[in-house]
Amino acid sequence: MTNFLQASQNQERLNCQTYQKTDIKAGVIHLGVGAFHRAHQAVFFDRLLGQTSHAHWGIIGVNIRPQDSHLFEQLMAQDGEYVLKTISAAGKTEYNHIRSLVRQIDGAKTPEQVDDAMMDPSIQLVTSTVTEGGYYLDENHQLMLDHPAIKADLSGERQTLYAFLYSGLKRRSQSSAGNITLLCCDNLRHNGRLLKNGLMQFVQAMQDTQLATWLEKNVSFPCSMVDRITPKPNARHMDDVNTRFGLNDAMTVMGEDFIQWVVEDNFAGQKPPLETVGVQLVENVEPFEEAKIRILNAGHTCITYQAALKGFIYFDQAMKDAQLKQYFNDFIEQDVIPAIGESVVDLPSYAKTIAERFSNDNIGDTIERICSDGYAKFPVFVFPTLLANYQNGHTPSQTLKGIASWYCFLQAVEQGQIVFQYHDPSIAELSRFSNDQQGIDAFVSQPFLWGEIIDTYPQFKTDLTKAIMDFSKSLIR
Repeated sequence: MTNFLQASQNQERLNCQTYQKTDIKAGVIHLGVGAFHRAHQAVFFDRLLGQTSHAHWGIIGVNIRPQDSHLFEQLMAQDGEYVLKTISAAGKTEYNHIRSLVRQIDGAKTPEQVDDAMMDPSIQLVTSTVTEGGYYLDENHQLMLDHPAIKADLSGERQTLYAFLYSGLKRRSQSSAGNITLLCCDNLRHNGRLLKNGLMQFVQAMQDTQLATWLEKNVSFPCSMVDRITPKPNARHMDDVNTRFGLNDAMTVMGEDFIQWVVEDNFAGQKPPLETVGVQLVENVEPFEEAKIRILNAGHTCITYQAALKGFIYFDQAMKDAQLKQYFNDFIEQDVIPAIGESVVDLPSYAKTIAERFSNDNIGDTIERICSDGYAKFPVFVFPTLLANYQNGHTPSQTLKGIASWYCFLQAVEQGQIVFQYHDPSIAELSRFSNDQQGIDAFVSQPFLWGEIIDTYPQFKTDLTKAIMDFSKSLIR
């Protein structure tokens, strides 16, 4: 163990890989170092670094948002080290000292350092977690060129993922650093393809045909599926870690004991042997992706607004509510599994596991966190089930109820009836969904949210309008 977070007591309970951090070289850049990355990808690489001859797979952690600089400063002060606390549904707790973030760059302050790092030949992989809304793609997967952040980047600023990738990869293309893999780790269907699509459109908008040609020849964009419920960092867990081990860790992160990472085996350069530490390298990520996004992510999304309207604070409370627990089961059995059809994943068993994970009262995952960014989540998580059911001639009543709950939640937010602040980067778009017939019509006709369903299945607008009316009446009782 390094001496930065050297425990002064109970050292035997703080797990730590045996590698010497001074021996580690960086082979990965990660853009968007939030709690999820620190509880997920950083953990797998920490395990990898603990194996003989894999010391060149350390991570350079990069912050790209000015609003996160203050927190990132603390991570930098701790040399990228922190304690991960995991708790099982049965209450078994483990503590791990994670040290894989061997260097930190605040790209919001020193973007040129990110460029320098990306052109280093030792860097073979760039991973990213910037949330679903951080890709600025519309319902047709077209880059939102009129979005203020994208417009700013096209004029030379650094506000989005694309600007950092563009500048860094351009430098790399002009050197002899070689091929590189860009691995998206956000909850987007076909996330690798979407990242490529967005980046290539950005490069095209920059009128940089030379870089576009280089990217096609030298860069791969594998798809991946990531999974670990990771609540927003909580002072309670920080206090526990610091008291238990005699530390001063301000960056403690906590998550459930379950962890999964499925990656398409498509690497342009050197491939980290992640399969040796539990990562699944597969030819096709899609079956795993669909199961996770449609059951876990959509389950979260369709339940959380109902839970907020009932006044729950934590998601496990929602899963202990008889009505919402039954809703989850009905949503999965009636709408989701029939929409997915045949799968290499045992869907009923997987759904049972998800329900158990949702019910873990040791996690303390907040309704506020899960409610955030609904405008970006519904098209990604819920839309596929909605569309498949209409294609199959089935009215997805449970899915429609989940959507209706979001509309009613937005009205409650507007009226000051929700105890927490709703966070959504697209809040301006939501203002059109007013609490009247005009607002409902705008909601059920929004192409970004409901895409081709609006025109192909005209009954959808009638069905959703009725679901909103029915859900609104249920709130009055």
